[in-house]
Amino acid sequence: MAPVEVPNVLRRTDPSKSPAPMVFDSPHTGLLFPADFRPAIPLEHCERVADWFVEELFRAAPDHGAILVEALFRRAYIDPNRSERDLDLSMIEPGWPDPVDLTEKTARGASLIWKMIDGQIPIYDRTLSVAEVRNRIETYWQPYHTALKAALDETYARFGTVFHVDCHSMPEFGDPRWGDQGKRRADFIVGTRDGTTASPAFTEVVVETLRASGYSVSLNGKFKGVELIRRYAHPATRREALQIEVNRGVYMDETTLTRSERFGATQAAITRMIAALERFTRDAAG
Repeated sequence: MAPVEVPNVLRRTDPSKSPAPMVFDSPHTGLLFPADFRPAIPLEHCERVADWFVEELFRAAPDHGAILVEALFRRAYIDPNRSERDLDLSMIEPGWPDPVDLTEKTARGASLIWKMIDGQIPIYDRTLSVAEVRNRIETYWQPYHTALKAALDETYARFGTVFHVDCHSMPEFGDPRWGDQGKRRADFIVGTRDGTTASPAFTEVVVETLRASGYSVSLNGKFKGVELIRRYAHPATRREALQIEVNRGVYMDETTLTRSERFGATQAAITRMIAALERFTRDAAG
């Protein structure tokens, strides 16, 4: 089935075979900066903020019965993996009318609307108007959440359970913001918000299948999962979710932003993991 797009906002690809109780999403692979972005710094600084090629790494999900939802806009413009309340009001003209809940992402300059690149380089030399922020939320953030929630709800209604995999990438080496300066990270980090969004059984399939392919895997390390799994997971009602961070060192060159010779092997390992999840989730649905 051909993907369905909301132009410049998102793409949804439905299963190419009998559906399984799985939904995958890739909120940070979009490459579009809308015209009203208007950064004060060269655009190439902002263009590096993306989960490069992640939608390709997980492209096999629909072939194994999953729905795949992808954002088409850049996370530095507005980040789908943040709460709409996670706003730095110093970036916005006075008069923001809605509640605000600050997080550690706000302090890093990477909240709903990013303030800084790499926690150091200010993006804007102006404050954003209330209308600008509202437009970003209503035109980009909300449709993405609506589409993802619809995919999750449809799957849950069909099977009585749903397993959500939120897909990301991370720099190969750590940095001061995360307290792991210069340290090589695991090949994969799986996050379940310390076990609150996914069962041990679901988590184990992901972790052990990737390890069986020869990759190092950390559980709930530096990246535990943020808004998308927090918001939609409820294991007590059989709605489970986890986040996967893929180390860019196992599939791309971070300097040239190109696929490396390891891309194919890593993509194949992820496909094996998706196939294992298909078997697990079909069994879980009975």
